[in-house]
Parts: sequence; C-alpha cells; structure tokens
Amino acid sequence: MKDHNWAKHIIFRVEAWHLFMNTEYHCWPKNADASNPTPFNPCKGVQIKWIKEPPDVIKYGLEFNATAELILTPEFYSWGYLQDIFIGINGSAGATSGAGAQQWCETTVCPDKASALEENCCIHHFNMHSCPANRGEMSNNLCGPWIPASGDIYTHSQASVGPPTQGNWTSHVHGLFVPGENSVIAHYKIAGMHLALIKKVTVLSKSVCGDGSCYGEETCSTCPYDCGSCPLSRLQIGIIVSISSAFVVVILGFIIVLRYQKRRMLFDESWIIPYSKLVINNNTMAFNSIISRISLKYVDDDISIAQNGMQIFAQTARLDGRIVAVKRINKYNFGLSKSLRIEVKEIRELRHPNLCQFVGACTETPNVCILMEYCPKGALADVLLNDDIPLTWSFRFSFAADIANGMDYLHSHGLVHARLNSSNCVVDDRWSVKITDYGLPILRKNDFKSEEMTSDFQSRRRVVYNAPEVCGSFPVFTKSSDVYSYGIILVEIANRSDPYGDEDPAFLPPQWKPPLPNLKRDNEDENCPSPTALCALIDECLDFRSQERPTFVNIRKILYKINPNKQNPVDLMMAMMEKYSKHLEQIVTERTNDLTIEKQRTDRLLYSMLPKEVADVLRRGRPVEARYLDDVTIYFSDIVGFTTLCSNSSAMEVVNLLNKLYITFDEVIELYHVYKVETIGDAYMVASGVPEAYPTHAIEVARMAISLVNKCKSFVIPHFPDQKLKIRVGIHSGPVCAGVVGSKMPRYCLFGDTVNTASRMESNGEAYKIHISANTYDLLQTGTFQFEARDKISVKGKGEMQTYWLLKERESPADTKVYIEYINETSTQKAGNLRAHSLRNGSVSNAVSVDSLLNEMNYYM
Repeated sequence: MKDHNWAKHIIFRVEAWHLFMNTEYHCWPKNADASNPTPFNPCKGVQIKWIKEPPDVIKYGLEFNATAELILTPEFYSWGYLQDIFIGINGSAGATSGAGAQQWCETTVCPDKASALEENCCIHHFNMHSCPANRGEMSNNLCGPWIPASGDIYTHSQASVGPPTQGNWTSHVHGLFVPGENSVIAHYKIAGMHLALIKKVTVLSKSVCGDGSCYGEETCSTCPYDCGSCPLSRLQIGIIVSISSAFVVVILGFIIVLRYQKRRMLFDESWIIPYSKLVINNNTMAFNSIISRISLKYVDDDISIAQNGMQIFAQTARLDGRIVAVKRINKYNFGLSKSLRIEVKEIRELRHPNLCQFVGACTETPNVCILMEYCPKGALADVLLNDDIPLTWSFRFSFAADIANGMDYLHSHGLVHARLNSSNCVVDDRWSVKITDYGLPILRKNDFKSEEMTSDFQSRRRVVYNAPEVCGSFPVFTKSSDVYSYGIILVEIANRSDPYGDEDPAFLPPQWKPPLPNLKRDNEDENCPSPTALCALIDECLDFRSQERPTFVNIRKILYKINPNKQNPVDLMMAMMEKYSKHLEQIVTERTNDLTIEKQRTDRLLYSMLPKEVADVLRRGRPVEARYLDDVTIYFSDIVGFTTLCSNSSAMEVVNLLNKLYITFDEVIELYHVYKVETIGDAYMVASGVPEAYPTHAIEVARMAISLVNKCKSFVIPHFPDQKLKIRVGIHSGPVCAGVVGSKMPRYCLFGDTVNTASRMESNGEAYKIHISANTYDLLQTGTFQFEARDKISVKGKGEMQTYWLLKERESPADTKVYIEYINETSTQKAGNLRAHSLRNGSVSNAVSVDSLLNEMNYYM
C-alpha cells in the first residue's frame, strides 16, 4: 500500500528523469530511491527498444508522442523469481516459480489504472518522465524512477497499465520545459521492480520575440524584430512596383492637371464682360465720396455727390441682376497681353472677407472699366462723416481691424495697394469694411482722367494719403507707403472728420501730415478706451522714416491688444439693439404673463369641450385622424317625463333645471376616468376608453352611473321642489371609431353600432335603473357588482337581446389590479366578441363647437 501511494503521487507530479549511461535500459528494485539508486545488474530476459523515439532536438514546450516496445522472455520470469520480484503478485500470495509468474502476468486482466497495484496487475504503471541534466537531480549518474531529493518533478505523462503481451506502449508528452540536455525515459513498474528506457534529447530555449536573438520557432514572419524582415516575394515586389508606378502616374497627372488648370485660368476670358450687358444706373452715379462740409465749395455743381440721402461712392450698374461698382479706366486703346492675363488671374484668386471681390472687366474702348463687388453702405469716409450714424469706439476699432486684416492679406500675396484711402474702403450691409480699387496696375496704366477728376482740389486731397517717399515725379509705392496711408485713415476714424480737419487742402504745405487726434471728450461714453496706445500707433504709422513703420501683422496685434471689445460689427449691432431694447423687457414680461394667464384659461375651456390630445392637434392646425378603439364603454341617460315637465315650465325654468342638473353631473364625473361627450337637451352622454384606451373603462362607467342615479334621487327641481327628478340610464361596451368631423366647427364624434346599442339600452330602461348590455355585464364580472337579469327584450336593429339591471356595488369594491388581471385573462375571448359589433349603422355623437374658442386663442397667440 505504501508503494501504491507513491505511484499515485508520481502520477500527479510532472517530471522524474533517468540517465542510463551507455546502456539502453535498466532495472531497479521497487524500493530504490535517491539514496539507494543501485540497479539490477544485469536485467535478464528484457527486450525493450524505441519504436517511435522522442525527437533529438525539440522546441521548448512542444508536445510529442513516443512509443516503446517491451517483450518479457521466459528468462526474465525465471530471473525475476530468483530476485523475489514476484513475491507480491496474485493478491500478495506470490509466485511459486518463474513459469507460474509468467502465466499469472500474461493471463491476469488489470483493473483501471487508478486501482492497478502490484498484487492485481503485472505491468501496473507505464508513463514517460524527463530529467534535466543541469539540475543536479541524478544519483550516481542515474535518474531513477523516484522523486528527487529536491522534490522537483519536471515532466510526467498520463499513466497506463496492461499485460506484458501488449508489446507497444505509447505515451503523449505535453512538452519539455527545461532548456538544454534532457533525458526522456519510458518508465515501467513490473511486479516488484522498475524498468526504464532512456533517450537523450536537446530542448531549445524558449524564444522571446524582442530579446535580440533569433532562435527556436522565431522566424522573420513571426518575429521580424529578432530575425529581420523577410525577403519580399515576387507578388509583393509586383504590388509595390504597381503601387509606386500608380503613385508616380497620379503625381504626374496631378502636376499636368494643375499646370493645365493654371494655363486654362490664365487664358480663361470669362472675366471679360461685354459692356452691352451692363445696365448703368445713371440716377445714382457719383464719382467721389463726400469730402467735408467745409470743402463742398470746391466741388463742381455738376458732380452728383449723394442723392435721396444715400451714400453712393462710385458709379453702379446691374449685371445679371446683381449690382456692381464700376470703375472707369480712360484709355485710347486696349490689348490683352500675357502680363495682363497673369495680373487678372492673381486678382481673381484672392478671397478674403475684407476685400471687395473682383467681378470682371469691360475691355472695349472707350468703355474700359473694372467691375467690383458693390457695398451698399458706401465709403468709410461717408459713414464717418454722417452724424446720424452712432459709432462707438467698438465700431471704430472694428473698422480699423477690418482694414488691417485686408491689407495684411494683400501684402502676404505680394500686392501693394498704392491707392489706399477712406474712399477706397467701403462698408457692406453687415458693417464690415472691405478694401476696393486694389491691384491691376497694368490695366490701370495710361489712364487719363477727366477735368473733374484731375482738378487741383482732388489732387491735393489725395496727396494727404501719400507717404513722403512717394511724392516725387516717379513714385514707387511699397508696403510701407500703404502703412502711411493707413495711419491717415486711423486719424479719420479717431476724429470722424476729414484727415486735414479745418485745413484748406489747397494751401497745405508739402509733406504735411495731420496732427495726432485729441481723444478726450466731454461725454464719457465717447472717450477712447485706449487713447495713448492708439495715438502711439498712429504716430508710428505716420513716421517719415519708412523703415520705422510697423507692418500690418504688427498693427493687427496692437489693435487686438488695445481693443477692449473684440466683437465683429454684427455682434456690436446686436449689442446696441439689446441696449436700446432693455427698457421694453419689463413690458414684454408683463404682457407675456397676461398672455400666459389668458392661454391657461383658454386651455381649460378648450380641454373641457374637447379631449386634450384632440384639442392640441386642432390648435396646431393639423387634421385629427380617426381612430378605431376596441374596448369602449358608453353611457346614456335621459330624464323621464321631460316633455311633460317642459310643458309645465317656462323656458328659463327649464334652462335653470338643466344647468343645475348638469353641474351636479359634471361634479360627479370628475371623480372617474371618463370623458363627457355631449349633452343634447335632457340627454347626457359619457364614454370611457376614449380618446385613449383604458383597461377598467366598464368599471369606471358603472361606478359613475350608480353615483349619478343616487344623486338624482336627492336632486331638488328648483321650481317643483316636491317633484322627484327621475332618470333612466343605458350602458353598452364595444368597439367604436372616434374622430373629428368638420373644419369650420370641428366636433369630436363617436361612430359605430356600440353608440346605437347604448342609446337603445337607455330608451328601453326604467326610472332610477341602470340598464346594461351583455357585453358590459361580462366586463363587470369582478365579484363587486350586483345584477338582476332582465327578460330578453326586442331592440330595434338588434333583435332580441339579453340585458341586465345593474343594482349596486358592494361596499368593499375589488382592487383595480384584480380587475386588470381579469381583463388580461379574458382579453382574447372578449376582443373577439366585441369586434363582432360592426360600425354598419354609422351612429354619430356630436361634440361641442370650438370655432369661437379657437379664434380667441389665435388672437392671443
């Protein structure tokens, strides 16, 4: 039993290695261990060899199968008998001879491997072990079938048992996990001895991708980091060559298309506009902006400056329905050169929100002109001089920033304006400033001007914007000279006046420049938020040394710093409008509250006359689609003897009676989930399950009917206090079609045979009794109501019907959940019965007119 426990322990461990030196196999007594490793020498009568050897070199952790052949000859049994190997077999009875041991081993059937022992199975254990040579687990250079002193077990395959006649023994090894030289042994337990067959193998180290060494199962495909990239296959080379060729073709094609587009753009003449297509607006033509109120005396009377209060800074024309600004170029002859085409191409490619877009040009002499985008609010000079336009400093900084942005864009594209002034800065309908009259120097060359345009006054006025370095006979305009012109515009923006102020431009000295503006005002709201910084910027721009002037990139940065309100013109306009409208907020709030109160009153009235869902749809002006409802309960009631009562009463008494009665009814139905459909004379109609389905519709109507009958028993007729008011009630359940009829006076109506049947229940009823149909009776089978069956009656259009009297409800009505469960259990059967009622009779119940109510709501909306 001790050996048996040791064998079981080996099965659950992993490794036990054996080393056989120069022998192919070896034998040990069963009590051999690490301290007593001496084997039998020799081991006679054993024929053992590998049928399928373990691999000589094996990868780390790779599984493999190995097969060993074992043949025990009669010599083995005789030798083993002498070595007392068989003393524990046959139930510990042992063997009396070698032949007896052989017979027992070959004929005994072994139990399962878990129960196999020396006394009941000859070969009661076979598996394969491994033993690493570098772990020091060998004793006398042997790795025996025992657990080494360290207790480490390395490899152990699944054990098997059987007779010695089996011959071949195969075992599956789940991998070797100690790199280096290892011994793999096939281990047999035969009666009272151990037998082992050895094979030495080499286990490769475990490959780790990324350690810098390419070995084991690592390849260029599995670990290119260690083994390098795999050589390209022909297919890969072909794909790379194809993709590269395609890429080169695409690039070349793109370059060709780009060059073609540029050439096409160069020779594209769509910008040439026939003069005949222009519809000149002669009524709003002016050649210049308003100069100043002081200098108007210098302008000839025949030049129109402004008409009808509109600021028009240039001649305008209509082109294909679009208004464009027309800049005439007075030339004797005109030709389309390549240089001019390049010039036009550059201008057409410019896109910036602060530049007027180039529209085209007319090239027919003497009507050569440039067509630019038209801005309806006129030139910046006109806006600044118009005192009717309130311009806060936020607006002024916005104007200055717009001009700087546009000029920076022009300079970044290598263009110099050379004609920058406040008249060439125009304001669009969004209060953004745009620069116009830029570029096209070849087109403008050799432009002779009319007498009005070349007057001494006009020339002197424009000289103010010219930098000192361009005032000679052959001026060369530069980016720095544009900055000087911009400084003059800043003076105009700061002062809201002409750049020369009170000076007469006809008598200005050479190289005159305006003084720095005085930015202090009596009104604190008109004071500049950054006067010192703005004056410093103007002074830098007007520096006579061109190299000391800032660039527009720096000007933009300075303006951004000194502008306290960095909003665009549209936002500024919105802020002004908000400021001017604040005093109206309180009034608007009060009116809104009044409107809300009136709307709530209207909603309450409307919802009392129509279902809320229907009223909301009608209020939005949409049609209400008819709906088919499977389960609805309808209530009808009528006053018994109402005709006689009316004949004995005045009209006002009848009205007062009905008003009091229906107010009482309305108070009662508020307690139930029902909808009042209509009242016609003394008839009162209520439904449950409309306009939205309700699972306990029948129970709601039944309880309501009981309450109404009880109320009528104590109701006092105002003008006949001693006379009882009697009503009869009819109830029926079934499907209906609900919808709104008409548009002028929309009415919410119920259609179907269910309406007719409910009316018949009422007309065939009796005073103070609730007459219900069989359908309603079925829906009220909850155990909470008391009924009385009525004899079958003949109903018009229905034939004989079985009906019932609803008497009362017990004092402890069942919970609604019980009723809902009951409805769910019988819904399929009831649905089939209810759908049997068709809508063939087309009965209609009229709803209340809401025309005047809707009109009143529209008034408040």
